[in-house]
Amino acid sequence: MNKLSAKHFIFFIIGVAFISLKTYPSIFINLGGRDTWICALVASLIFILYVSYIINICTVTNTYNINHIFKSSLPKLLGNVFLFVFALGLFLASLEAATVEANAIHSTFFIETPVWYVLIFFLLPSVFLLSKNIRTLLIFILISLSSLLFNELLFFVLTQKYKNIDYMLPVLSSGITKEFIITTLLILGSMCSFVIVLPFLKNVKETKSIKKHSITAAIIVSIIVMISILEVITFFGPLRGSNIFYPEFIMGQRIELAGFLEFGELFFLYQTVVGSFIKYILCSYGIMLIYEKYISYKKVFILLYTSIIFALGTIIGRSNLLLYDLLKYYQIINLLLFLVLPLIIFTLHYLKANNKKSKRAERKYTKGGQGH
Repeated sequence: MNKLSAKHFIFFIIGVAFISLKTYPSIFINLGGRDTWICALVASLIFILYVSYIINICTVTNTYNINHIFKSSLPKLLGNVFLFVFALGLFLASLEAATVEANAIHSTFFIETPVWYVLIFFLLPSVFLLSKNIRTLLIFILISLSSLLFNELLFFVLTQKYKNIDYMLPVLSSGITKEFIITTLLILGSMCSFVIVLPFLKNVKETKSIKKHSITAAIIVSIIVMISILEVITFFGPLRGSNIFYPEFIMGQRIELAGFLEFGELFFLYQTVVGSFIKYILCSYGIMLIYEKYISYKKVFILLYTSIIFALGTIIGRSNLLLYDLLKYYQIINLLLFLVLPLIIFTLHYLKANNKKSKRAERKYTKGGQGH
């Protein structure tokens, strides 16, 4: 079976939309400062509206196949080009997930272990999972994401006593600045990774409640993002929090129970590995769904795809400075490919579908008038 329910779709959206912001929030705090959490609040409100808008168009037009949406909105050649650009965005997202995971493990837990070695253990299980059907993928997502959310909740509770709310003050001391607007847009671009799961929409069997469940997922993602940024700011302060590659690893080192139990780093390890793996799998599987008609040899495609990710991930992930410089530009790419592009395409699709509907109604009315 390759069918999903609308409730399952909640897990898919959550699985791709928050992990990047949670893993490297310092990129955003470096620009937005102590007001980054307000940027996240504004971005979250826009994000919820964006999710509602995209899914509503699918519901109103009764079109859940992203290939059809792209190709029907534009001339055939142009539609194929923009669909390829969208698929390229999925590829970059999968590369980001794999590279950040390998670099994070290399930079925190296993400094002597090369990035390529970490990547091997990340990519090998993906080869197995990508070769399976959506039902197998769904089972993995449900189990792993449920445990990941429990991990996040436990981490939040255990680090609570180390936070200082005074680090948030004063609020908007400089007003609405250029940096505030840019930070809001970059956070929004990262959250709009939710469109990674749009290729799976055609596999949802009951779409009546898809909008409600998608908005629910968007709200959950927004809460997680808000809490994640607030955690770093109230734990380190905006200055220190913006200068640490992986802040939650340091936060985990502070966790202590009963005076001798210290295991907080494991929370970061689990979050990074599982969260990045979920995002990588959904990105890669999404590409295969888009081009499933053209992939004759699935196993060959998976091996080739994995090899490219391994090669690029090894090069980029070796240097923290190079990776973080590229991640800053990657957020802009996210904004263009995951927000602007789908917004234009889906709007065009809605307008064309609405226009066709109006013409059909007009022809029906004309025929009815002639009959009288």
